[in-house]
Amino acid sequence: QNIKFDALITALKSDSIDLIISSMTATEERRKSINFSDPYVTTGLAMLVPIDSPIKSIEDLMTGKWKVVVKLGTTGESLARSELRNATIVPMKQDPVCALEVAQKKADVWIYDQLSIFHHHKRHKDTTKALLKPIREEQWAIGLKKPKLGEDDSLREEVNKFLKSFRESGQFEELANIYLKEEKKLVSSMGIPFIFDVNPSQKISQSVIEKNNNAESDPWFLIVVSVLILLTIIAFWYLTREEDKSIHSYESFSINLLGFVLLWIILIGVCFFIFSSINRSWHWNWEGLWNSRWQIFGGWIRTLWISFSALVLCIGVGIGLVVGSRCSLRPLRFFCRAYTEIVRGSPLLVVILFGYYVVFEPFNVNNKIFVGILLLALFAGAYLGEILRGGIESVGKTQFDSARAVGFSRSQTYRHVIIPQAVRRVLPAVAGLFIMLVKDSSLLSVIGAEEFTLRTDIVRANTYTGIEAYLLLAVGYLLITIPLAYCSKRLERKFSYES
Repeated sequence: QNIKFDALITALKSDSIDLIISSMTATEERRKSINFSDPYVTTGLAMLVPIDSPIKSIEDLMTGKWKVVVKLGTTGESLARSELRNATIVPMKQDPVCALEVAQKKADVWIYDQLSIFHHHKRHKDTTKALLKPIREEQWAIGLKKPKLGEDDSLREEVNKFLKSFRESGQFEELANIYLKEEKKLVSSMGIPFIFDVNPSQKISQSVIEKNNNAESDPWFLIVVSVLILLTIIAFWYLTREEDKSIHSYESFSINLLGFVLLWIILIGVCFFIFSSINRSWHWNWEGLWNSRWQIFGGWIRTLWISFSALVLCIGVGIGLVVGSRCSLRPLRFFCRAYTEIVRGSPLLVVILFGYYVVFEPFNVNNKIFVGILLLALFAGAYLGEILRGGIESVGKTQFDSARAVGFSRSQTYRHVIIPQAVRRVLPAVAGLFIMLVKDSSLLSVIGAEEFTLRTDIVRANTYTGIEAYLLLAVGYLLITIPLAYCSKRLERKFSYES
């Protein structure tokens, strides 16, 4: 199976896969979660820098405010976070994006394994420089699930036996001559051991991030989270209840309360059934998330701010498109229609990547949050413009003509007749769009914007948690979207009228 690198340990622990054969370094921190076979590759961490960079070695990064891009969940990230105290660490999820950050000088250096650095340097020869002398040596091994108490470790023994016979038969050397001839020649000329020159008994020194394993109490954090959860449950209650005016209010309240309690009983029962089966194979690690609670909460607050800022800009874009599509200037009408159709026909992920690395590149704008907010607003604004246009056109033309007939000007007609009715009709669709905007903000993680999703991903990758982090993400977004849906419903009632 082809699984993202930072999700491999989670997949192994949850029995989705049996082995990890994906250039994984056998570190002491990872050994706390999974087992490893004997090493089959010797490699090292190297650096990719811009072609005119003054950086020559890792020592140059020890001082100064450097911007270091790393791949999420790798030993390069571990080294950067533990050793480069003054640097700004930018975690990314994909190799090509890391290389592009350096090639476009959005980052000063990328720390990753030698082979990957070499290959990406070949793709960006004119803009990057590869520093292949190992910062430290590492060994890759095959990851295996820890056996349960009382079980034998036969799979590990079989894997080690296979690796030994594969090496002794010369097949590692054969693979190198077929696929890695250029790389082998290069490292040999530098006096660096080639990757398959492995001494299994060699001990590789690992730099491990020190963690505070004491899960200390934090009453203020618990109070804040408890209040947020309570407010969300109350909002959920008002969202799910039904008002029946044909029966007494007390009786209606009792029926709604009974339905609400039954709903929670069913939800708890389903969750208990699911997690009871997961517990058989999963070792829970809530402590890792708790120790990073304020980092994650900061990401949640940032997502709120990103969503609100994008929402304000989105409203401006949407109104501008509506006005432009109804103005008398033909070129402006054409532009508004073309913009709407192009944006609505493009995936948001493509818009974010293309916008950040292509459109904003000539302007040298490196603020990922600012660019992300702008791209979200421009994307959602196209949808909002169509929603508003549809709402305005749904109001009968006779009402427009009647208002003009009694002496209203064009602006007065829109202000007092058309817009109040249009707003009432489009409110549910607009609320749905705003909720979608909150969830879509998670895609900003692909350009390294540290919002809620990426902050949680960073903690997940460093603590090797999986299901715990995804549960936290789900609850975190519900704490935003449910109150937002409740506010929308309140506005619907406020603007409701009898027809």
